[in-house]
Amino acid sequence: MNTHNSTGAPRLTVVIPTHRRPRILTETLTRLGHFGAQNPIEVIVVHDGEDERTATVANEVAQVAPWPLSVLVQSGFGPAPKRNRAIAEARAACCLFIGDDALPSAELLATHIRFHDANPDRSAALLGLTVPAPPLDASPYIEWLHREGVQFDYARLAAGDDAGPGRFWTINVSAKTELMRDVGGFNEDYPVVAGEDIEFGYLLARAGMRLTYEPRALNFHFHPTSLSNTLIRMKDVGVGFRMLCERVPEVEPPSRPGARHRLKAAALSLALACGAPGGTRERTWRFLCDEMMREAFWDQDPGALPRIGHALSRRATREEIANPPFPLDPDPGQTRG
Repeated sequence: MNTHNSTGAPRLTVVIPTHRRPRILTETLTRLGHFGAQNPIEVIVVHDGEDERTATVANEVAQVAPWPLSVLVQSGFGPAPKRNRAIAEARAACCLFIGDDALPSAELLATHIRFHDANPDRSAALLGLTVPAPPLDASPYIEWLHREGVQFDYARLAAGDDAGPGRFWTINVSAKTELMRDVGGFNEDYPVVAGEDIEFGYLLARAGMRLTYEPRALNFHFHPTSLSNTLIRMKDVGVGFRMLCERVPEVEPPSRPGARHRLKAAALSLALACGAPGGTRERTWRFLCDEMMREAFWDQDPGALPRIGHALSRRATREEIANPPFPLDPDPGQTRG
């Protein structure tokens, strides 16, 4: 742990769980160094000990960071046990969760700190805005995922809105440390990395949390992906969503795959074949992702592509492969400003 600037209690603990991603973790920590020097923070990086490079790069940054940096090892599946370890160790009254691929803007830390200074009650929590990092912002698909897709739907929020517990997105969200400890932390029993953060949001809401949205708390998401990769991911989402619905009665399960979904797949296929203008591509993306999640939720053993809309998904993924919007190995350093 870096202790050369650890006098006094920090006002914000930045929590970063990570797994075998030293390159992007280095960039995230470096940017925190650029923008965190004037902010009274501490950073806790938690990894599972499976990759020595992760500890190496984090400890190297700790030697020069302008704030205390703890590098902890916590076993267990997924980010939930890592976040719980960080909550237990946090010294600040509030914790900011970001991903190891969430590159902070100049205003991220200060905006979260100002919010909690102005709202010291334990119920106050803040959701920030996350947008694709360059060069990934050149991808219409990745932009859609963040704006109003199946990953995030920031387009449906305005500054000051109550975002609701279903948007407790740990890519960029802060809440009071004491409240999180009191509700018992994240559920570590999920068999996939999906659903545990939303369940935690509902637990916090039952204890009084109000999640306010503030787009000035901005970070940049450096996570290259594609429709085909998302469809694989949606299988996990379906499995996790099933457990979420069992544990949180307020969450409604998806409809069972059926005839109306087959009709919609056929209509979208026809629209694409006819070159229909407008949002046909986005409606196709939404349908395929939702269908994969539905089938995983109800069947628990879907294939690589959804059964309903199988031909549609093959066409959509072929078009994506034929027209890649960014380099196969984009450089996270391109996001520096």
